[in-house]
Amino acid sequence: MSAVASSYYDCDEIVEFNQIRHGQLNSRIYVTDSTIKTPNTFHDALVQVALAQGYGKIIAKVKGSQLVSFLKKGYKIEATVPGYFGSEDAVFISYFLDKNREQSEFSQQYDEIVAEALKSNPWHPGKFNEPVQFRSCNLTDIRALSKLYGHVYTNYSSPVSNEEFIKTSMNNGVQYYCADYMGVIVGCLRVELDADTSNARIYDLGVMTQFQNQGIASALLNKVKQFLQQQDIKYVYTLCLATSLPVNKIFSQQKYEFGGRLTNNNRIEDEFKSLNLWFKKLAE
Repeated sequence: MSAVASSYYDCDEIVEFNQIRHGQLNSRIYVTDSTIKTPNTFHDALVQVALAQGYGKIIAKVKGSQLVSFLKKGYKIEATVPGYFGSEDAVFISYFLDKNREQSEFSQQYDEIVAEALKSNPWHPGKFNEPVQFRSCNLTDIRALSKLYGHVYTNYSSPVSNEEFIKTSMNNGVQYYCADYMGVIVGCLRVELDADTSNARIYDLGVMTQFQNQGIASALLNKVKQFLQQQDIKYVYTLCLATSLPVNKIFSQQKYEFGGRLTNNNRIEDEFKSLNLWFKKLAE
């Protein structure tokens, strides 16, 4: 096993020929490869890394055919995206080294939020009083993206407001989309394409405070769906705070389906927070 460096923010490294993302802030390893050739050996290596770094959780997105090997090692199923790998499901599984993270005292509250979100009426395009344009971003937008993310995300697992981080992620294929109000970026999100499939993850959706509650986030999300369909993306999924009814409603109204919950997955404002998974099929 190759040596793994300690990092406060999440960073990417290779362990036993598989890519992982890990960091001290979330006290967690996230396995970003979906095809794991030797699950038993890989798990043992992950535990060694987790123990050495003092991490409390390991999470992986695996194919359904690999599930049993991990369940035998003590992993727990937390979320599922049916048919994500064509004939196979994508299953999000977690191994808890810190048993205090395995359960949340707010589970019932989270369930009630999802139930309420699912009652929402489907989203319909609205008209904005202001001239808002929805577009893809490029390197000339880095400074503006940095300012917006610095405003929206103050304590996060990645330095999303850092200009060099944004530039590097763009150069590595992460796509940024924004709501542009007369030349000012007032909302944005990121899209990370899945190297193993024709699918994508949507994350870091944020809107400037004075432009919230105007439907901009929903309209941006809908426009991004169109951009991704043009790239032949078949599935999208996202993770959002289980505590936020407005954000969960946004995805429900866009006809995303609820796929499960990652318990105590991210540390935000010095507390571990659970994330709900929502997914949507874009193409048959």
